[in-house]
Formats: sequence, structure tokens, C-alpha cells
Amino acid sequence: MVQLFLLLIGAPVIRRRWWIVGTLGLLWLLLGALFFADAFIEEIRITVPWFAAPLILDGVLSIVGAVISRQRRALLAAKAVAFLAVAALLILVPRHSAFAIAMVVGTFLCADGFWRAGSALVVRFPGWPPSFGKGVIEILLGLWSLSPWPSNYRAEVGSDVGLLLMVSAAGLLGLALQLRYMAPETTFASIISNGWPRLPSARAIRKGPRRHGPRQPKPLEMRRSVIVHVWTPTGALPSLRHGLERYIAAVDEQGNISTGHSALEMPPGLYISHYPAEEIERAPSEFTRILRATPDNNVKGRFQPSYAEESAGWCPSSFQVSVPFIDAASLRYFWTLYRRDDTYNLTNRNCSSVVVKALDAGLEGVFADAVRSPAFILRLLVTPEFWAAGMLRHRATTMAWTPGLVLDYVRALTAVLKLVSQPDRTVAAD
Repeated sequence: MVQLFLLLIGAPVIRRRWWIVGTLGLLWLLLGALFFADAFIEEIRITVPWFAAPLILDGVLSIVGAVISRQRRALLAAKAVAFLAVAALLILVPRHSAFAIAMVVGTFLCADGFWRAGSALVVRFPGWPPSFGKGVIEILLGLWSLSPWPSNYRAEVGSDVGLLLMVSAAGLLGLALQLRYMAPETTFASIISNGWPRLPSARAIRKGPRRHGPRQPKPLEMRRSVIVHVWTPTGALPSLRHGLERYIAAVDEQGNISTGHSALEMPPGLYISHYPAEEIERAPSEFTRILRATPDNNVKGRFQPSYAEESAGWCPSSFQVSVPFIDAASLRYFWTLYRRDDTYNLTNRNCSSVVVKALDAGLEGVFADAVRSPAFILRLLVTPEFWAAGMLRHRATTMAWTPGLVLDYVRALTAVLKLVSQPDRTVAAD
């Protein structure tokens, strides 16, 4: 979520305020350490019901949002019910809630750790060893939460909250260091283009990819809309219960693995679609091998000339999503650089990853002016789609961008972008 937030703010704003991120990370770390230490000191231990306060606040805000919203009512209501249910558990049965919280947190950490470590080991994207190590650490923390040692679950709520705060604080401190040494003409999108798998050195950041275009984000009136096309493996979008078919791949009628396809169109004249020059063998027995983002799986790619030609040679896209407020100059600059190398890799440099990178380049700084308002920041933080988009980005960086992930991410992202739209706003042509 932090990565998406900073991207939408833009490099010119966050470069000047890197110390705010570092200060927040330090305060977050101290708060987590306080909760963790307090949990094991009987005399001054914070009672369990106090941890319900932020959950109640978020739940109430979600209820208000559900009442006034039409399109997001179900999502907001589900979030409110979940948060208020946990808060009620903490207040009404604090003794039993400690055990329940330990099971929930432990299960979540173990599941996320297994996914992160397993994805890193299978996909092996650039910088995968640190991601694998983080997954192992998450599993160890999850097992520790599930075990009764050392307080027989009496200190579980405080210690779990403290651990989670300290883990997230470490990420904020690392992020502040990256922002501190960001070169003056480096865009934030160029830093996160590979999913930020590892923390580069200050020297590497200074020599990182630079953009010799406009430094300041364009105002909304000068931005354009683009269309994201998604072809799903089955032509329809499987339900969330079928996560493998929705986000990874499905088996077609011939028994081959199908992953679908993604593309981005900005009429007239710009079409971003990266495809292998020759079809990759996707038999189920070979899929695990070709899923690795290693150089031996690189193949020659080709760039489709237009949506009309691509759909005529294949079929119309299954879904089309219009994304507003794109900086056309930044998008064209990105595409010019990307087209210099046609290498295609099923997981590391594919049709979906290029669409997301293009959106990153075109949307950077879209919230640069709006973020000055505390009310806008509050609206953003209580928007479920913002958290959903952040979670989808996180999941993709621990595995790979796929058409299913792109579709859900873009849908959530367009809902977030509506926060800065106005009824009488018109978008000028570039």
C-alpha cells in the first residue's frame, strides 16, 4: 500500500519529504517495540480491549462509506463486519480472544510466508533470495504466534501487534533510505519497475534509470484516458474461489496451460502489447520449468501493432477497463525505452508486467496536488479499493503479474483515481 501511495504522489514530492517516511518508520518501530515489551510485563500490560479502538474507528468509517456509496457498498460492509467482529471479540471475551488472535495472526503469517518463500523459489525473479528469506522469517514468526510459549497466550495480542508493527516499520525505514538517495531525475516508477525485490545501494540508486522528460507531474486537465484490454484464459473471469484459474492459469480444451493476455491502448497510435515471437510450449508437465524468471527461459518477443490487428488475428478482449488521468508524455517515453529490448519472459517480462509498468509511468504524481489535503488522505486510507490494489501489487511482486491480477488491480485502481475526479472535469487531448 505504501508503494502505491508514494507512486501516486510522485517523485518530486516524496524526494523532498523522505525524512517524513523515515520518522514515521522510526516511530512505528518504537511503538511496536513498546507493545511487544509491554505484553510481557504483567504490572503495566495494556489490556486487550484497548487494541479494539482502531478497529472500531475503521469499522464505523466503513459503515458510513457503505451508506453513502452505491458501487462499493458490499465491499465496505464486509470490511466493517470483519473489523467490528474482531473488536467485539477483543472487548467481550478478552481472555479467549488472545488465543483466537494468536491463531489468526499465526495462520496468516505462515500462509503468507509459505506463499512468499514458495513463489520466490519457483519463479526466481531478480533478487529472489531476500524475498525467500523474508518468507522463512514470516513462517518462523507465525509458528511462534501459534505456540503457547512463553506466556501461554496471555501476552499474545500485544506481542503479535508489536511484531507486525516492527516488521512494517523495517520496510518503511528501508523505503526512506531509497528515497533519500534517489537521483534528481529518477522517477519513482523506474525504481519499483522490477517489484522492488531488494534494497539497492546508494551508489546504484544514483546511477539508476533516469528520465529526461518533464520532472513535475502534469495537472489532471492535461492527462488522458487509456484502455486496458484483458484476455482471460477461459474468456470469462473465474470467481475468487477459483484463485488458481483467476490469477495464475487455466487448462484449455487441448489440455495446454493458458495464461491469457493483457494490453494497453491509448488512441490514436499507441498500443502496448508484448507477446512471444513464437508460441511457448505450455504443457502441464513443462509449466513449472517455464514459470521460472531465469535467463534460460527468455525468448524473442514481438510487439503487436494495434488492438484492431491483434483482435482480428485472435479474438476480441474479454474485458476492457478505462483508466483516466494518464500522463501521455511519460507513457510514450516509457514505451520508447521498453521497445529497445524485445526479450519476453513468461513471469519476469511479460504482457501483464509491461501494462502495469506503463500505468506506473503514466500515473506517477496524479495525487501530487490532492495529497496536500488531510481530508483527502483520510478518504484514501478508508477506501477499500486502495488497500485491495496495494495487496494485489504485493502479491504480484512475490510471484508475477498475470492477466487476472491486472484486471482486478486496474478495476481497484480506477476506483481510487475517482477520488480526485470532479463531475465537471474534462480531460484534454495530448
